[in-house]
Amino acid sequence: MGTRPCKQRRARLTAGALLALQISLVAPASHAAAAADGPRSPAAVTAPGPAPAIRPAGVRTAATGTYDADVLATARSPYRQAAAPRTEAATRTEAKTGTEAQAGAKTRTATATQAGAKTRTEAKAGTEAGTTSRTEAAAKSSHPILPIRIGHVQAAQQLREAGLRWKSSGGCTNRSVRTCTSLEAVRAATVADVIALKRRSGCRVVVTGGTEVGHAPGRYSHHRGYKLDITPNDCINRYITREHAFDGVRGDGAALYRDSGTVYARESDHWDILFR
Repeated sequence: MGTRPCKQRRARLTAGALLALQISLVAPASHAAAAADGPRSPAAVTAPGPAPAIRPAGVRTAATGTYDADVLATARSPYRQAAAPRTEAATRTEAKTGTEAQAGAKTRTATATQAGAKTRTEAKAGTEAGTTSRTEAAAKSSHPILPIRIGHVQAAQQLREAGLRWKSSGGCTNRSVRTCTSLEAVRAATVADVIALKRRSGCRVVVTGGTEVGHAPGRYSHHRGYKLDITPNDCINRYITREHAFDGVRGDGAALYRDSGTVYARESDHWDILFR
């Protein structure tokens, strides 16, 4: 009977010790929860936690795959943020400069190409113009413009209307008979020139030789309509010798007087006149 009170006392001491131990364990957890839920009291004291493990900068954690705070701070530093825009701007400037240089080179190349093409075109045009000119000159030399020719009746009418006469020793107009005086196929310009001679001189002009046979041949002959014979008289003799320059003596002894393209040859019984 004496041991039961001792056992009861021992049991109460053990229960008290367990309760104190439980209170000591629950108190820190309560303080931590209070610190997380609300503002910390000035009088509260937090027990120091375990020191974090030191890891090298830039090492990713295996659990989260994120970088340390110092690595992020370094990446976000003002120097890096300021240097990045400058690098990008420099890159854009270099790219723009390169593009402008390429555009300038392309423009110069295109200008040079156009200038060369223009020069070649002008040279080709000049060559073609020269070729055309030579071709036209050759065509003119090989195919000269034929003079306008008129018949005897038309020529005689023009002479008569201008106050000139024509006379035939044989009293005929047949071009194939040498004693006739024919104006058949005479140049219209020749008729106009002899009429002009009459008007300038104011003298009487009588045509005695035309395109009939019996005259000297040649390119600028009677037969081809370039020459006419007129009867000499004091008025026309004086006009020709005074108003035209003496140009020597022809092979047959006829004195020559020249006025531009017109040549006057004084033969024994007539003036042989070449109108060109």
